[in-house]
Amino acid sequence: MGELERIREFLGCEPLRMVENPEGLSPEELFQLFLPDIVPESERRLLTGFFRYKYRGETVPGEDEDRFSDLVRADAVMGEELLPSIVSKLRQLSKYMKFSGEVLTSEQFRQTLQDMVYDYRVRLDSRDLKILNMMRENVLTSIKSIADRLGWSYTTTHRRVKRLEERCRLGVFPRLNYSRIGLTHLLVLTEGEAHVESPYLLSRHELLGGDMYNLFSIVVPPRAVNKVCNDFERKLPRVWTWIVEGFEGVITFDFYDVDREDWSIDWNSWSLFLSHVLSKGWDKVIPPEGAGEPSPLPETPSGGEDITKRDLEFIDVLLHRFDVTTKDLSLMLGYGERTTARDRRSLIERGIIQPCLSIDHIGLNENILLIVESDAETLNSFAVAIRRLPKAWIYRMRTLDGESALACWLEAPPGSITPLERAVRRTLRPLARYKIFFRSNQEGSGAPLIELYDLQSRAWKWSPKMLKIIPKRGKEE
Repeated sequence: MGELERIREFLGCEPLRMVENPEGLSPEELFQLFLPDIVPESERRLLTGFFRYKYRGETVPGEDEDRFSDLVRADAVMGEELLPSIVSKLRQLSKYMKFSGEVLTSEQFRQTLQDMVYDYRVRLDSRDLKILNMMRENVLTSIKSIADRLGWSYTTTHRRVKRLEERCRLGVFPRLNYSRIGLTHLLVLTEGEAHVESPYLLSRHELLGGDMYNLFSIVVPPRAVNKVCNDFERKLPRVWTWIVEGFEGVITFDFYDVDREDWSIDWNSWSLFLSHVLSKGWDKVIPPEGAGEPSPLPETPSGGEDITKRDLEFIDVLLHRFDVTTKDLSLMLGYGERTTARDRRSLIERGIIQPCLSIDHIGLNENILLIVESDAETLNSFAVAIRRLPKAWIYRMRTLDGESALACWLEAPPGSITPLERAVRRTLRPLARYKIFFRSNQEGSGAPLIELYDLQSRAWKWSPKMLKIIPKRGKEE
């Protein structure tokens, strides 16, 4: 078999151009025959270097290390099928661009790669689900515990978990309980486009729900809450504000069909279950076998903690590197390993840091936000039904007037927003006010800078200059 035939088999497609003497060309030159003309030169060099890495196991000296590493990670997610998928995608794009004579810009090329990885779906089998269900029950469980409970060898279990970590970004991420460190967490929904600049801003979400909306997640010192809310209402035409009092992250696989290796949600059945819970009450519902007893949302925390310098040091490191070992953490912070292990465990037991399970690339590509306002009984019942859906972040909230509310971020299979909205409208409309949105973009997702905490006064710093609200067509007042 000649070199051209081997590359054709490697990429799974035919070359776009033929040459008279392919035997005289190098593998890199032959690879160029498979790429359409729309690929810019800089990206062509990057792809050629990645081809050499995949085809021969060599890394080109001087290659853009960051972007090359991104390709290697994306290839791991896509089961080492990234390069054939890229070539196929570029050839599809070429059909629509060849008549205009244009080429992709570097930014368009990068966005194409990002979309490919984002849309890629890893198919799970029964063994994957057993591991995931055990991690869902205890996010901090060890590989050895999983192997012992399932009766598998440690090597088999370790290989399975590592594969999920690489391809599904399986892991544990820490969520900071802001009320425990003396901050108030606000969710602010605005109609129309706007931007916010603040060291306390966590994230901004662009939402579609008939019109364009923005949702800002921001934490502020309690004394600044009224000022912040007044500033939003003064500068933007329509604003809704809630104070977050509790959080719960849920991942379930009740609707995952192992035989089809895909999600199969019967929305009519889920709607009937929601109706049943709402009519009977969350504490009267008999749960499905093995699902455990239903429970209300977590109670509102009793108040903030006395935060020490050491707490802040641990929080700062763990929010960025939650998987760091106790030994490395002790070396980084300069404390003994026993002290480090104790303090790390204390932050979790005190509820300051909440470990949550994370998994992506499993076919949950729609990001939906539901905001519901009603009495506590209705909201607890609604939360029981929401917990049955594949992936949900549930925020327990109240309005500034003291009315109870829930914000539910859902990740769902494609095509879910219409049947979900129909089910919610059919069962919830007589009992509650609700809004439903589709997220089109997200910016940021972090924690406030630890430097904002004043150790002497034991209070978070705040001044009017720490919040800048910019309407789409307006200027800062």
